[in-house]
Amino acid sequence: MRQYLDVKARYPDAIVFFRLGDFYEMFYEDATYVAKTLGLTLTTRDKGKEDPVPMCGVPHHAVRTYLVKLTELGHRVALCEQLEDPKVARGIVKRDVIRVVTPGVNLDEESLEPCEPSFVAAVAGDARRGFGLAFLDVTTGAFHATEAPTIDALVDELARAEPRELVLDANPLDDGELGTLLRRAYPRVPQARVPADAPREPDPAAASLRALLRGTFDVALAERAPWAVVAAAQVLAYAGATQPGATLPVSRLDLYHRSDTLVLDEQARAHLELTESLQTRRRAGSLIDVIDETRSAMGGRLLRRWLLFPLVDVPAIRRRHDAVERLVGAHEARDRARKHLGDVADLERLVGRARLGVASPRDLSVLGRSLARLPELVAALDDARAGELLGARDAADDLLRLGGGEDLAGDLAERLTSTLRADAPAVTKEGGYVNAGISDELDELAAIASGGREGLVAIEARERERTGVASLKVKFNNVFGYYIEITRSHLAKVEMPADYTRKQTVANAERFVTPELADFEQKILTADERRCALELEIFLHLRDEIAAAADRLLALAARVATVDALAGLAEVAHRAGYCRPVVDDSGVIDLADSRHPVVERLAAAGAFVPNDVRLDPAQEQVLIVTGPNMAGKSTLIRQVGLTVILAQMGSFVPARAARLGVCDRVFTRVGAGDNLARGESTFLVEMRETAHILRYATPRSLVILDEIGRGTSTYDGVSIAWAVAEHLHDRVGAKTLFATHYHELCALAGTHARVRNVSVAAREWKGEVVFLRKLAAGGASRSFGVEVAKLAGLPPAVVERARAILRTLESDGGARGDAPQPVAPANAEPAPQLGLFDAAGKQSPQQDTAADEVLATLRALDVDDLSPRAALDLLATLTKKLTEPG
Repeated sequence: MRQYLDVKARYPDAIVFFRLGDFYEMFYEDATYVAKTLGLTLTTRDKGKEDPVPMCGVPHHAVRTYLVKLTELGHRVALCEQLEDPKVARGIVKRDVIRVVTPGVNLDEESLEPCEPSFVAAVAGDARRGFGLAFLDVTTGAFHATEAPTIDALVDELARAEPRELVLDANPLDDGELGTLLRRAYPRVPQARVPADAPREPDPAAASLRALLRGTFDVALAERAPWAVVAAAQVLAYAGATQPGATLPVSRLDLYHRSDTLVLDEQARAHLELTESLQTRRRAGSLIDVIDETRSAMGGRLLRRWLLFPLVDVPAIRRRHDAVERLVGAHEARDRARKHLGDVADLERLVGRARLGVASPRDLSVLGRSLARLPELVAALDDARAGELLGARDAADDLLRLGGGEDLAGDLAERLTSTLRADAPAVTKEGGYVNAGISDELDELAAIASGGREGLVAIEARERERTGVASLKVKFNNVFGYYIEITRSHLAKVEMPADYTRKQTVANAERFVTPELADFEQKILTADERRCALELEIFLHLRDEIAAAADRLLALAARVATVDALAGLAEVAHRAGYCRPVVDDSGVIDLADSRHPVVERLAAAGAFVPNDVRLDPAQEQVLIVTGPNMAGKSTLIRQVGLTVILAQMGSFVPARAARLGVCDRVFTRVGAGDNLARGESTFLVEMRETAHILRYATPRSLVILDEIGRGTSTYDGVSIAWAVAEHLHDRVGAKTLFATHYHELCALAGTHARVRNVSVAAREWKGEVVFLRKLAAGGASRSFGVEVAKLAGLPPAVVERARAILRTLESDGGARGDAPQPVAPANAEPAPQLGLFDAAGKQSPQQDTAADEVLATLRALDVDDLSPRAALDLLATLTKKLTEPG
């Protein structure tokens, strides 16, 4: 137990899986918790003693299942293995931790999502000096860092990285502002502490900083982003501590600035359903589900990164469009390339596993066969580049090459495929994964281990010749092993050689053993063990070769992933009829027959109605979009945002033609929802998100607003919506799509030069509403809410009552605030209709007086000098005068 306690003292915040024979055992508090959580049997060690130790265990061959469950719950697990063979060990078997499995550092390929990264992130800095963020995928070596000036910017970048584990310094984790905020923003992301020896402050000269970042980053550049470098060093230190004795597969640090890409905050990513559906929280129904036609896992991960980090540099965007256009036109070459890409395994994670020392024979065999397919992929890409296509450009060639000198690692492919069998197993224990012909000694041992029949036949032939006994046999049994048997009828005829030792006498024969046969028997008995050891030696040497070539292979993998992502985008564009957008710095968004990529995919063929949309900062900066419920307003404004993101990530877009001025951010405020865990109402969440937009939007931003102000009373809602639209027009200058049911906002177009009213058309036909889903100039006058309620299946009686109430509320009686008359019981006399006039059909004297005063006020009013806010205040005053008694 002393050995266990020493390990636990070094890993106090981890559950220790302690290897004992064929089981991993847990003790003390670890055992009590794990037994309860995973439904294991809790027993005790040293039962006869006064203080027995709680204990539970799991079979070593089934450990993967338990690791997955514990890491999903946010725990870290330290795997303490036996470092020597118990059969030959003297005293206590040496044991130590070989790996720490955490939610963000998990090397088990079966528990990882193939097309999603597995990032562990570190955050450094504070609100006064700014923050640094770094995130590392240990499985592939992807390593990125940036700086964020504010907590809001930090949360935005964390949302894009989607880390599975967050590493923070001890102080902010306990009670600091940063730790508190991150626990609220990411309650489900497990948090860990920065290792004690990791740097805390930005000091480019610090030895620890240089040691951690050596080979991945020029620390001389750390002055540009000091906190990003600190965060990078911290995440490296944390990840490195989980892999004692192994080298992380990290070749370089990608230091980026937020302004280098289109910024997508957590709201935009969620509201536009970029990577998961809002309703199901799954990939199905999201944009990535529609556009991901990649054939490899690494291509899928790269496409996801392009989607979450779209470009803002126009030449870089056009370069991707060039490559996609080239592949769209080269149908046959693209099909061949995609077929070969489907035969390429996840090179990044396979190389990463080799560098971490956990790759299996199966991993390296798959790696070798994948590398061997690359020449065929290159041939297909050569055909695509050679085609004389309209718009084909030299800029696309670099993206469609796998390397300047076509370094396809052919030497490594040949080495791997010639050494390892195609059906190599995932474990090394029993051997059987090295091809014949690699080692003469191994071939001999394999032959002996498989029964050594040829050797036995040779011995038998020699002994027959030596003794002259033609019926001499070499046999085997479990008691004596191998022996020579001579029948009694031949014993008297021959003289036994001197090296024959009598082993056993049976009824009809005598059995002997010779030194040669004993040696051969020993060979056979130990050959299998020696064969496995020699195969393991060959394999480990091969794995070290791959690890040494990791940088070269990861660079090749990145090029293959780029080709895969581009070919996938070309496939989507070809199948769905997307067009190449014209991308520039004009600021104009001009879409002809624009479609929503996800809704179009889910709708019946030809059912989606496309629309033209134009936003121009100089003329049509703000579009007020009105129309009935279910007419398609939300779909329309979302599809514009998705089109911008698709274009800037390098994709073609769902439209007949498109011109897009590059945006720096896409903001959204869509839908309604509360946050009960934080004690925030629907309206408070809505206002928080709106405030975030108004604080950070710029003239180059695209703002998408859906139903601002509906979470409160009508007057408050109209006032807030009006003020927000006015602020975006007058002060921010951002291109804005504002969908609303507040028809009062249409008046903005009369007082603000760059506001335009558009509406999604619908018509009423024989008592039914028909949605045309076509955008038209001008505002809508009706919302058809009752008709939509009827379509939704409300009982006819409820629908009719709603229509009656609506008529009342739309009349003067509604303006007075009178309540509609209740519905009478079925057997009662019908209640009289609420009257708007007195019995003589005239208004009351008090109403006459109020009406005269209102008319006099209106006649004296100068409308041209009235601001929107003043108009709303006056409207409220006059309404009160008309509706209040006396």
